[in-house]
Amino acid sequence: MIIALILVLVSALSMARGAQQRPDFSGTWTLAADTASGKPTPAPGFGPTINIVQDTSSITISKMMGGGTVHVTHSLDGRETRSRTPGRLCEGDSEAFWTAAWQDDGLLTTYLGSMVPGATTRTKAEIKTLFRLGSPEALVVETIPSAGTQAPRTVTTRYRKVSAPADTAAASSSSANIVQARIGQVEWLGGTWIGTSGASVFEERWTPPAGGSMLAVSRTIRGGVMSAFEFLCIVERNGGLVYQAMPNGHQPATDFTLTSIESNSLTFENPAHDFPKMIRYTLGPDGTLEAIVSGTARQKPQTFRFKRQ
Repeated sequence: MIIALILVLVSALSMARGAQQRPDFSGTWTLAADTASGKPTPAPGFGPTINIVQDTSSITISKMMGGGTVHVTHSLDGRETRSRTPGRLCEGDSEAFWTAAWQDDGLLTTYLGSMVPGATTRTKAEIKTLFRLGSPEALVVETIPSAGTQAPRTVTTRYRKVSAPADTAAASSSSANIVQARIGQVEWLGGTWIGTSGASVFEERWTPPAGGSMLAVSRTIRGGVMSAFEFLCIVERNGGLVYQAMPNGHQPATDFTLTSIESNSLTFENPAHDFPKMIRYTLGPDGTLEAIVSGTARQKPQTFRFKRQ
């Protein structure tokens, strides 16, 4: 009995010591100078800056990709996790699949493949990345391609710590508050819609949902002259939907996030925009479509009523 108790205590102490010895990668890391060329190159799949937040059960690695930040949260118990990469304009998100495990004095993450917008199966891959600390202020990232790759070669990149990690709680909180929806739920918006107001004719032409998005073009005609036009799309973003508007082709697009969805209505909002701040589509029982754009209490809302052609 005493021997068994001693063995349990020794095992517990050994596990605790091992946990305490795990490296802490938390911090904001930037590329160290390349002594050979003076022009450091980011690790494959990473940008010039990496933000890492680590706790006892998970590690979140945030990287700059395509002008945006991608957050990848790995479970440290070996479970498979997934991350989202925002698509380009009018393209839905893609998903990536990962595992992570401790390996000696480092953390080994494995990219298992991805699923593009609209796909039902995922592509398979195997790219391993090993994170090690050269010192408390030096991060070494080793990217190890799949064994099936022609002339596989490990690429080693060094980063230096510049500050404590940036807080990713805000991003997690905003994701938690997203109204969950898929593009297929707004299929009823697809089609050609035309309405009139006095001498003006306005129309919106929406494609059927496919590939994680719907595209549209709208225009207003008065006296045979086009007085306004707009490119529009609705895309899957972070588990919800985003309405992207480009009035008169203006770039960049203005994003409105889905805040309410029912079987016959959609509401998108952007409180920071001047006008509109809200866009709502409602399909009436008679098959007509009503679109309302509104701003502050002092701004008069605009209502457009369409019939499907």
